[in-house]
Amino acid sequence: MADYIGYDVVDGVAFLSVTHPPVNALSQPVRVDLWAALDRADQDSSVNEIVVMGTGATFPAGGELGEFDSPSELTSPHLRDLCRHMEEMSKPIVAALHGTVFGGGCELALAAHYRLALRGTRLSLPELKLGLVPGAGATQRLPRLVGAKTALSMLLDCAVLTVDRAPGQGMVDGVCEGDLRQAALQYCLKLRRDGHEPTRLSDRRDGFDDMAAFQDAIKERRKALKFADEAAERIIELVEAAPMLPFEIGLNMEEDAHDTSLASDAAKALRHSFLAEHRARRSAAAAKKEQPKIETIAVLGAGPLAMQITVSALNAGMGVHWGARDAARLDEGRSQIEEVFHKGVESGGLSVEGKDQRMARLKTGASAEMIDGTDMILHAARGQGDVPAPRHLVRAVAMAAKVDELGLRFAPPVFATKLVEIVQGPECKEHQIAAARALAERLGKVPVVVKSTGDSVAGRMSAALQRAADGLIDLGANPYVVDAALVEWGWTKPPFQSRDTLGLEALAEAERGDGAENWSAILSEVGRNGWVSGAGFYDWGPDGAKPSDAVPRLINGSRPPKDMSDEVICALIMGALANEGTRMLGSGMVQNAADLDLVSVLALDFPKAHGGVMKTVSQIGLFKVFKTMERAGHPDVAFWTPTPIWQELIKNGKTFDNL
Repeated sequence: MADYIGYDVVDGVAFLSVTHPPVNALSQPVRVDLWAALDRADQDSSVNEIVVMGTGATFPAGGELGEFDSPSELTSPHLRDLCRHMEEMSKPIVAALHGTVFGGGCELALAAHYRLALRGTRLSLPELKLGLVPGAGATQRLPRLVGAKTALSMLLDCAVLTVDRAPGQGMVDGVCEGDLRQAALQYCLKLRRDGHEPTRLSDRRDGFDDMAAFQDAIKERRKALKFADEAAERIIELVEAAPMLPFEIGLNMEEDAHDTSLASDAAKALRHSFLAEHRARRSAAAAKKEQPKIETIAVLGAGPLAMQITVSALNAGMGVHWGARDAARLDEGRSQIEEVFHKGVESGGLSVEGKDQRMARLKTGASAEMIDGTDMILHAARGQGDVPAPRHLVRAVAMAAKVDELGLRFAPPVFATKLVEIVQGPECKEHQIAAARALAERLGKVPVVVKSTGDSVAGRMSAALQRAADGLIDLGANPYVVDAALVEWGWTKPPFQSRDTLGLEALAEAERGDGAENWSAILSEVGRNGWVSGAGFYDWGPDGAKPSDAVPRLINGSRPPKDMSDEVICALIMGALANEGTRMLGSGMVQNAADLDLVSVLALDFPKAHGGVMKTVSQIGLFKVFKTMERAGHPDVAFWTPTPIWQELIKNGKTFDNL
């Protein structure tokens, strides 16, 4: 108990303080110690009330995600058992809340008899983002407290509520300021004076007072489900059952739904995506002591990339010195940035004051004049490499170009995506990587460090995707069937429609191997250059993209058509992408498969519910995908033949998760 739970008694109030930094996660050892502390307080004759709180930044902010895929998660006590044990205790228990009371922490708070929160406390139940049904009573306790509408908002939308205003205020019994511990003590003493006994949500039915509104909320959310989501459907069913079934039966139903969702491929993939991003951010945080402070950057060069980096930095509260040799283009870019922020004001997402503050942090002028007063230089266009600067200032190549030292590759559009690849060139130094990590953190980006002379992981994966898609056409597939199969599978930006929006001319120069065609080049030759020309693989009109009769005729004139199942199409596309991933792993460009998954999700819009390309192939089965690629028989063997690492993993019963 000494390691995780502080225990002290003041004026008959036992304070149980969870200490498990950084977020006081309710791991199995914490649950064991908290159970023991609760029993100790219950048996202590000097204790009248019990306060459960967290030390440091927050009340417990959830469970330990790593446990979900390890045997320790199966070790008692489960969180649901701890919550039930706490709820059934005879002495009043007050959950003293502060910080981010998320997930399992929120469920623990709901199991307390009373909830007192520090102003600014936020509450959320984000389990559905991980494909999970909550497992510690939230679907049964929450509707009893706040009704179906708010409960479903938290459970399905993963809404974050603040206790300062409705509906978050309805989650707590009181809001305080200042010293939370002292406020909790006074709250308990008042409970004692007023003779209050434990008030259990399992016994309350306040949220069921207006059953017509309750049922309407259920119907509305069920109707609003846009696609099959088993976990979401089960959550709605559980909330619907809350007023109709005994509490214990509802808990048992929730337990079954939670365990089923926990074992699903979707939940495993979503946890994998979350943990990959968490590890990337944590690795940056671990190196924080060596990171310089990056508050103002010099962005050199005019053009869309420079503008997007500038907007992203201004939105992050940074100062930007934007320099270019072409004054007219720079003035045009500044006007475009003003228009971006003006639209933000019009839409209500940005205040006039916020717009003015951003523009006040932007300085523009000749490149050489923009260096002074900055902490880092980003080259966002060619022709800026000779701009003089102090030797201590770190320079990064942000455009697609050769990298000798440090490069940055932002997933487009820069101001709307989270990924930045930190390109570690052959002459890169540690202090340059530290500066890049500091900038990524300042911009709120997820950093992935890659070793190359300019190539990015996203770029190589995108090229592999298009090469694989062309390869399927070589084998006889219809491009519309390929796109439809991937959309049905969950990838909303399929390769042929996506390349139309990019423009086929840009892809027409890409190399293809033996027996392979560059179908973008073939369509470009007949004037079908994509969306910009009104015709590419698709015909483009006011209603968007429509399959063309001309394209299949053109393709079939070069090779015979062949029916291909959706399963084979998906396996071949995923296999080709994973194969490119193994090449990057083998060369040392990336250190682990999780980084490849992270890039595929954040840069290629790969469906998060599938966890990334390497995770997807691991779930389909390496042997199955290996044999599908082998049977395809494409003559471009250099691209399609699985690398030796596949056989090594298959032989040892492992997957890409082990890389």
